[in-house]
Amino acid sequence: MRKFLFTIAGLISCVALMAQQKVFINPDIRYQTIEFFGAADAWSGNFVGKYWGEVPKREIADYLFSQEMDAAGNPVGIGLSIWRVNLGAGTLEQSGADIMPYRRRAESYLTVDGKSYDWSKCAGNEYFMQAAKERGCNQFILFSNSPLVQLTLNGKGYAPSADKANLREEGYDAYAEYLVDVTEHLMDKGFNIPYISPINEPQVNWDGPRQEGSPWRNSEICRMTKALDKALGRSQKMDNVRMFIAETSLLKALYENPAYLVKQFNNDVTETPGRQLYNFFDEKSPYYIGNLKHLEKEFTAHPYHNHYSSEELREVHRNAAAEIEKYGLDYHSSEWCLLPSAKRYGGITEDWQSGNHADIQAALMMARLIHSDFVDVNAVSWCYWKAMELRGDHALVALHAKDGDIHKGGYVTANKMLWVLGNYSRFVRPDYKRIALDGADDLDALAATAFISPDGREIVAVFVNSSFENKSVNITLPKSWKKRIASVKSYRTDARHDLSYAALPNTLSYDIAQRGVTTIVIDLK
Repeated sequence: MRKFLFTIAGLISCVALMAQQKVFINPDIRYQTIEFFGAADAWSGNFVGKYWGEVPKREIADYLFSQEMDAAGNPVGIGLSIWRVNLGAGTLEQSGADIMPYRRRAESYLTVDGKSYDWSKCAGNEYFMQAAKERGCNQFILFSNSPLVQLTLNGKGYAPSADKANLREEGYDAYAEYLVDVTEHLMDKGFNIPYISPINEPQVNWDGPRQEGSPWRNSEICRMTKALDKALGRSQKMDNVRMFIAETSLLKALYENPAYLVKQFNNDVTETPGRQLYNFFDEKSPYYIGNLKHLEKEFTAHPYHNHYSSEELREVHRNAAAEIEKYGLDYHSSEWCLLPSAKRYGGITEDWQSGNHADIQAALMMARLIHSDFVDVNAVSWCYWKAMELRGDHALVALHAKDGDIHKGGYVTANKMLWVLGNYSRFVRPDYKRIALDGADDLDALAATAFISPDGREIVAVFVNSSFENKSVNITLPKSWKKRIASVKSYRTDARHDLSYAALPNTLSYDIAQRGVTTIVIDLK
């Protein structure tokens, strides 16, 4: 991994002549506690873990999980604090399976005949779990996109229709038992499993062979969640395992029933998987599950499809926040990547080539979204979608497979998405709290968030500069905090730098470089 050194005066410097933007940070005003940052091993993680050589696998693991610094003070990796593990439906082993691309077919621990378990399977998934654990990340979310093919209505990992769950009537308890059996197996191997997520994006019409997936009606989500809660109750070992429910595919579905979605579910508003927070957390709802033992007052959603302009992004986020606050919930932003779209995303220039996930433009889009998730919706966690993928499509790490065949191994490179996520994940650690920051909240120019460590010894401020000019800022702290400053350093990601380190003076006046993300870490006495 190549790093670039630069002088303080050249890139993040004391500024005397330029008009400065005043940024006020007050550590005495505190908001949500951050639980974790993460990414998912789907789709390619199991294949890479099985078939690739040790050198590229270690490089991937270091990129994702390392908390070490190199000799020049630059981070080796982005220090993810949770890892999402795909519990596949078993389409990889099916005779006549037709999901394409091929690598989206996933293995399961269940034998093909459905009669027993083969714990030697999913070895690639477990490779990266172990690699994460060895690098200090021993938290895992087990998620499934589809019930096991042995339990589905059509015997496939995608649904026969777009308006109901692809799960046989007798399959709910069996699916729940499978999820808990796998959880227990992995816990016995020393892995910490705080979350299970049995349902993914119930609003999507998963009725074609593009990946494993299933739509779900509200009544079906309710029933599945109750079945899993019951299965988790069989052993005290599971007392601290919580359920993520729904993994809603768009934030609007938290507070409304989009017209297209009602139509997809045959105009049955009661069963349409919209108004998700009312349906599951309002005691007046027939699908209320807020009293289940393994379901805390938290909800997961994916902030897709609402960021074609900064105004739209913030409007949807704030509407979602009002609904989340109404029910007293914590919000987990559990999946996002830059999906293909006929519409151009806000803040991305006209000359950007659609599908280019390696450059700073896509990474800046992600950073703007993270900012809004934290500031506008008070997210307590943030997870990216694909950690690794062939050619780097929608991924943090690009896999360059020999002959394009994922079974043959190859070499890897990092997308800018990786390093920009690291501007947050490497420095904003579990149990840090977001603190008040005023004076930088423009998604199209300069937007910043600040956090403080649990021991009060470190302040982390992340600046996202989407504009085409450097921004001179002067950071102001309350006097009682300012006098405690011991040292200041920065880590910058832009088109030419990857979390590049620089020591800064204690003046709190700096130049934040254009079209990039800069993390400033203030160490306190």
